[in-house]
Amino acid sequence: MRKLAPVFSVAAVAWMSLCISLQATAQSTDQAPASAQTTTGAAAPTSDTAPHWTGGGVSAAQANQAANQPRYVHYLSLEHRTPEQVSSEDHDLLQARSKSIADTAEIYGYDLSQSGWAWDQAICPAFPGTVMVHYLKKYPDGSESLFTALVPRGNGRVRVVPALHRNAADYLPSVKDPHHYSLFNELVPADIAKQDASPEGKWLVLGVCYAEMVGGRPNVPDDPSLDVAMIRAPASTFRVDSVAKTREIQFPDREGQDVLRSGSMTLNEDGRLTSATSEDYATYIAHVVKFAEPAGTVTPNPPEPAPKIITPTVQPTITVTNPPQIPHP
Repeated sequence: MRKLAPVFSVAAVAWMSLCISLQATAQSTDQAPASAQTTTGAAAPTSDTAPHWTGGGVSAAQANQAANQPRYVHYLSLEHRTPEQVSSEDHDLLQARSKSIADTAEIYGYDLSQSGWAWDQAICPAFPGTVMVHYLKKYPDGSESLFTALVPRGNGRVRVVPALHRNAADYLPSVKDPHHYSLFNELVPADIAKQDASPEGKWLVLGVCYAEMVGGRPNVPDDPSLDVAMIRAPASTFRVDSVAKTREIQFPDREGQDVLRSGSMTLNEDGRLTSATSEDYATYIAHVVKFAEPAGTVTPNPPEPAPKIITPTVQPTITVTNPPQIPHP
C-alpha cells in the first residue's frame, strides 16, 4: 500500500442551510498543523439543472428561526424526469436516436423490442452535451435488467453502460471498469472537470453523476448521523494529496431500507477519473430487547380461617408475703 504524503488537505461537506432552489452552503474552519490545511465547504451546486435535496427545504429566515428546533436528514440526488416530463427538445432527440439506442443496447444483451421496458432521464450538470437515460425492465420473478444510454446532443455515437441482466452484474462491475473511467472523462468537459475537482468546486456532483452513469441512483444524506440507519456512515468528503497530486471523493448512499452504499472516486489534478469503488453495507437497525417475564403460577386467595373459641388460661395464684424488716443501726 502506498504511503500517504505528509501534506494532505481534506474538504468535508457540511451543509447547514437549505433553500427551496436546492442550494446548501456552510463554511467552518478547523485548525490544522502547518503541513496540512483543513477546510470545510458546501459542494451543492447552484445551477437550475443541479442535484436537489429531497425531503423539503427552508429559507434562511426559517433556518434562523428554527435554529433550536430538531434537525432532519435531507438527501441529495439528481433530478429524474419521466417520459412525460422530458423537455420537447430532448424527447425529439431520443426519438430520432431510438434505433441507435436499440442497436447499441442489443450488443450488450438488452432487447428493447420486448415489452415492459421503462425509462427516465437523469439530469447531470457535469454532462452538458449528453442526455443520460436509464432503461429498466422488471420480470415476474422479481429480477431486473438495467442499463444506461448516453445520447450526444450533437454528433457522436450512442453509448451504453450495462448494469444488470436479470439481477446479474458483469464479472467486472460497471463502477470498476476502466472503460467507463474513460467514457466518464470523455463526457465531462475539461473545464468542468478541472473546476469541480477542487474543494470549492461541485465535486459531489462529479461523484453522483458517475454513480448514475454506471446504473446507480444515489441518495446522499447531508448529515448521516441524523439517520439512525446510517449512523455509522462517514460524511461526504473531498481529499487532496498535494504530493501525489490526486483527489479523492467519498460519499455515502442510502441505497435502500436495508442497504448502505459507500462510493469512492480518485481523480488526477485535472479532475480526470482514474479509479472508483463501491461497497455495500447493511444499515444499522436498532433492536429493542425485551426480557421475558419469569414463569409463575397464579393461585387464588387462600380461604378465610374458621373462627375458633379459645378458653382463657387459668390465672396464676398470687402469694402475698410480709416485707422484710429493716435493720436498725
